Amino acid sequence: MIGIDCLEIERVDDGDKFIEKIALKSEIDYVKKSSAMRKQRTAALFCVKEAVMKALGMGEGSGVVFKDIELYHLSNGKPEVRLHGRAFEEFQDKFSNKKIEVSISHTKLMAMAVAIIA
Repeated sequence: MIGIDCLEIERVDDGDKFIEKIALKSEIDYVKKSSAMRKQRTAALFCVKEAVMKALGMGEGSGVVFKDIELYHLSNGKPEVRLHGRAFEEFQDKFSNKKIEVSISHTKLMAMAVAIIA
């Protein structure tokens, strides 16, 4: 399964209220670490969560919420996701022997993410 999402940076709400709605504490810390990159990081984070939901085949009404999908980075910078709650349950039911791979990219104008379950 594959999911992809893209977003124009100028459309991103990078205010605390929005970030706290979609992000876990570790993700909030990452977004806020660089004020110069805050909008791009917020957009990329949103795109990752949307792409993972699409790859899982779970959207609005599925019971999955943004905080069920956690983005983190390995020491080499590689992005990874960890699932919680309803997203974790669905993943275990449908894809228990598979792994989710994600890739993120952004410019000053656009952010995008791809999620592949293989």
